[in-house]
Amino acid sequence: MGLVYDWWLWLWKQISPKVDNRRVEEILAEARHSLPTPVFWMLGKVQQGKTSIIRALTGREDAEIGKGFRPCTRTSQVYAYPDEEGCFLKFLDTRGLGEVGYDPAEDLQVFAGQSHCILVVVKAMDHAQQDVLLALRAIRKAQPQWPVVVCQTTLHEGYVAAAEHPLPYPYAQQPLPGTVPSELARSLAAQRAWFTEAPVRFVPLDFTFADYGQRVYEPSDYGLDTLWEALEAALPLGLREMVRTNIVVRRRLHDTYFDAAHPHILVYAAAAGGAGAIPLPYIDVPVALAVQGKLFHTLGAIYGQPMSAQQMATIASGLGIGYAARFGVRELAKLIPIPGVGSAISGVFAMASTYALGIALCEYFGHVRDGNVPDARMFRSWYREAFTAAQQRFRKPQADPLSSSPSP
Repeated sequence: MGLVYDWWLWLWKQISPKVDNRRVEEILAEARHSLPTPVFWMLGKVQQGKTSIIRALTGREDAEIGKGFRPCTRTSQVYAYPDEEGCFLKFLDTRGLGEVGYDPAEDLQVFAGQSHCILVVVKAMDHAQQDVLLALRAIRKAQPQWPVVVCQTTLHEGYVAAAEHPLPYPYAQQPLPGTVPSELARSLAAQRAWFTEAPVRFVPLDFTFADYGQRVYEPSDYGLDTLWEALEAALPLGLREMVRTNIVVRRRLHDTYFDAAHPHILVYAAAAGGAGAIPLPYIDVPVALAVQGKLFHTLGAIYGQPMSAQQMATIASGLGIGYAARFGVRELAKLIPIPGVGSAISGVFAMASTYALGIALCEYFGHVRDGNVPDARMFRSWYREAFTAAQQRFRKPQADPLSSSPSP
């Protein structure tokens, strides 16, 4: 037994959980080069619905958006999505509009080579928009090629009392059908008459969120699909395609970490399998648990995610009673009277469960790095899928568990 413990200790000492940071930087540089970073210049007075539009497009909470704005000129702030480091989309909020003497020249100088689209944000029932129109005129004179999308917001201010959104969405039709309240229809038409100098896409929309302390009209993201379509048509490279490409890039980053993690998972799985093959029941349980505990810390170090009490609780809840039951099942297998059979079964169980735990942890830490903390149900699903695959993999006597690195 002393030699066995010495062997495991030697294995642990060989582990150096490091990610090739240079490779990560190469992937990020490649992403920045291949993906243009569009800037949506949001022209609108305060309280017109600009933050709600950012929230609806990005799926971010309002509080997160508020923390993400940073000053970029004397009169404007910029919001980088999803963050400054991995940004592939920016929103420029021109807060100087409505102030006396606003001049967009400074903003034009800063963003002349970046902006891809102007989002004019006006309340559907607000006709005091002279400052917005003057700013738009100056910007279009300097950058006539930039497409313009006019978001006519807060439609419900034109509804009669207790009215709901007209469904199906009627605003793509011209003239507007009778389902649109007459006063609202007249106001939308009057606003559209302001924009005669260049092709403009109009998107009436109404985003109401419960945490804003207002009445929620269903659907709460009314007009969002139409806004996506307008943005996709306005950009040389559609926004949705950018999002899809970004997912691929982020997945490649995840794979970089997984490539660093996978050899360690296989080493720990082999160590747990060796412990599970010890023919005496329950003698190896403390050792197997120690191996898996070390696996937790190693993968956490690779992904830059030190294990917290909350993470441990989520993972333990995800594993559930079934995980503990497997320990008992594999230990009882050692009582099979045929020499070597019970130990072999137990070894496969130990190896498969450790390998599956490692794969599930990689998925977990990968999601945490992306800002999405999985729940216990998701972790359980990843573990079960990986355990089933691992059982098939390690049952084959010709397969060397240390010979390859499959994707998770």
